[in-house]
Amino acid sequence: SSFVFFLMIRRPPRSTLFPYTTLFRSSFPLGVLAYRKKKVSEKIFSILNIIQTIPSIAMFGILIVPLAYISKHSTFLSSLGISGIGYAPALIALILYAMLPITRNIYTGLKSVPSHIKEASMGMGMSRQQILFKVEIPLSIREILTGVRISLIQTIGNTALAALIGAGGLGVFIFQGLGEASNSLILLGVFPLVALAIFADILMQAVTSFFSVRDYDKTD
Repeated sequence: SSFVFFLMIRRPPRSTLFPYTTLFRSSFPLGVLAYRKKKVSEKIFSILNIIQTIPSIAMFGILIVPLAYISKHSTFLSSLGISGIGYAPALIALILYAMLPITRNIYTGLKSVPSHIKEASMGMGMSRQQILFKVEIPLSIREILTGVRISLIQTIGNTALAALIGAGGLGVFIFQGLGEASNSLILLGVFPLVALAIFADILMQAVTSFFSVRDYDKTD
């Protein structure tokens, strides 16, 4: 029915955009830490690369057992709806997969800031935190936003697979259509996902261009 379709079509934006506050809070300090500590950066990217190589379905399967155990032994978490299947494992998996592009681009962007600019900032008496937020991040914002764009589009695609563990979303129509050999059901799930990914790509490109133009205006 149309009600079920609109109920499902609300899931991908929510399951894609909602984790981004948690995602950026975890990816940003990891990117800065990797930038400042070379030895730590190797370990961070080794772990994130390993996570990235795990197939999505396998990741969902890995998360089912510990989350089911935790929810069984925690009344509080169980009352929040956290279980081995559903929204919780999908949310965790989406965050884990999206961390690498953002963390890597934060690291790359900060590394690309010319050293003489940092030295000039230090000569003006700016602290490390002031240099980070007032100099390094503004100069590397284009690279950072590119990482956000990549991870956002990747996450939109992964939300379809979340339907396999009962997280809902447009993937329900896709897999139901595959099971019933129904092209109309498959397209009902595919078209909105593709449209959402294209919209997110255009939006992030516009945001990146806006900040790039603003930075050029400042330098002029």
